[in-house]
Amino acid sequence: MVILISVLVLLTVVTLALAVFGGGKRGPKDVLASRLEAFKNDPTGAASAAAAKPDDESAFKARRTYSGIPILSGFFGAMKGSESTALFLEQSGIPLRVGEYYMIRWACAFFFFLAPFVFGFSVFNLFIAVLLAFVGYWLPRQWVNGRRKRRADHINAQLVDLLGMVSNSLKSGYGLMQSFEFAGRQLPDPLGLEIRRMLREATLGMSAEQALAALGARIESKDLDMVLTAINIQRAVGGNLAEILDKVAFTMRERERIRGEISTLTSQQKMTGIVIGGLPVFMFLIFMVINPDYMSLLFTTLAGRIMIVLAIIMETMGYFTINKLLAIEI
Repeated sequence: MVILISVLVLLTVVTLALAVFGGGKRGPKDVLASRLEAFKNDPTGAASAAAAKPDDESAFKARRTYSGIPILSGFFGAMKGSESTALFLEQSGIPLRVGEYYMIRWACAFFFFLAPFVFGFSVFNLFIAVLLAFVGYWLPRQWVNGRRKRRADHINAQLVDLLGMVSNSLKSGYGLMQSFEFAGRQLPDPLGLEIRRMLREATLGMSAEQALAALGARIESKDLDMVLTAINIQRAVGGNLAEILDKVAFTMRERERIRGEISTLTSQQKMTGIVIGGLPVFMFLIFMVINPDYMSLLFTTLAGRIMIVLAIIMETMGYFTINKLLAIEI
């Protein structure tokens, strides 16, 4: 019981440290200001200083609740990392609050910690339990991160259609927000939902720049950032926005074509990694069926247990190494 309480306290301290010191991500206005800085031409510096001064958005910013319990909501609201965690959950499209998300992570860590003690209590099982507790705390974040990446890929696939609808609407004489409203009605979720939310925020009092910046922060897509940057540059210096969007759409189609070629060229390496990584597990299961007494030494002796732990660690390292090598940015 003392060990269990100690591990839970350790996880709590680590979570608080990550939440308090994990903040520091720039907000949407800082990102847009840095992008448009190169396009400003103000010798006196007065306009630049005025543009760098943040607007008062307190009247437009929604009150976010981080937990269904008011005390916990205030506790998480006082931490720096809570807002970035809430934005992380929004980007994944998962309807969870920050408090619920951390409760799931703590619960997974707790059950993973208890799992090795089913086979008895020993120093080795305690060591494995501590490792599994950290794994259980880390797995929910990886799952949410995977959901966020799949959602971003889905949105990126819809962006070309969005740009075509907005460009054609602009050529027909509609305004920018009217064009987005038409596209939001035609596009399916998740991009259609985000466009409608952006329009609702603009209707409630946000400026067009603020609403578009909030849209980019919720989606966090490089392709969408390129679109929003083009829109903001056009609004700042002028130009034919429909033509700009057509060129951006062409660039995005070319990037998607290159991604497809890279995926085709690296498919053999991916399959090789899957075969090599799965071969030890397959041979382990085969020997367990053929001669279980021979393989039981891996579970009954200390050296065998250490070998199993090292094998799992090396398999995991190999998996992440291959993924990192094949992750080519376009």
